[in-house]
Amino acid sequence: MATRVSVCMATHNGGGHIKEQIESILSQLTDEDEIIISDDGSTDNTLDIIDSFGDHRIKVHHYRQEQDFSHRKQASFYYATANFFNSLTHANGRYIFLSDQDDRWMKDKVSICLKELKNTDIINHNFSVMDSHGDIIEHKHLKCPVKGGLSFLNAIRLLPFRGCCLAFKREVLESAMPFPRDIFLHDCWIGLRGVYKGFTFRFIDIPLITYRRHESNVSSFNPHNPLWYKAAYRLKLLFQVISRR
Repeated sequence: MATRVSVCMATHNGGGHIKEQIESILSQLTDEDEIIISDDGSTDNTLDIIDSFGDHRIKVHHYRQEQDFSHRKQASFYYATANFFNSLTHANGRYIFLSDQDDRWMKDKVSICLKELKNTDIINHNFSVMDSHGDIIEHKHLKCPVKGGLSFLNAIRLLPFRGCCLAFKREVLESAMPFPRDIFLHDCWIGLRGVYKGFTFRFIDIPLITYRRHESNVSSFNPHNPLWYKAAYRLKLLFQVISRR
């Protein structure tokens, strides 16, 4: 039986919230779907919680980092990107969803995304924000970044790709694989590579997950990185995208 949906998740010491996240995902999947989890050496109870589900749709792959990014700015992004890459290499689905380990999917996320993916190749949706206790503190975080189609130049300028809100067709994944060895924004790489290769993009202005904000987040809400830094990583992404055949 062909796999319909692959939900790709990267985990590392996510025991505090991963049970709630997996529950919110499994309730929307069919027997044709899968959750691919790449675990990067968790030392807490993350793997025990995952195993406790006893669900054949959950497939865990243990990952060992080959590079030391600890000396780099945004080192956590480099580590998370490599972990996500490992998860994506094992995905079998026609449609790929990315998932963080500590959010909560709204009950109609999968059905809405699959409906939209009939007519477009890459989608990114809005999200709500909750605090570490699960209380909603912001009902809609993103402003609509684009209206209509998305040109490659606008994609570079806006980077409207949030991994926890990203879903795409298998052809988009194939265009992005393998990841460049030295990359730290997996979501932007996939989105930019897809738009560059002519795949269509749409932003859905509906919150379909609740993002959990806490001190251990890898992704950041901080918009105050210096202008030179924003320009530098955009230029790096631009070079990586266009240098790949």
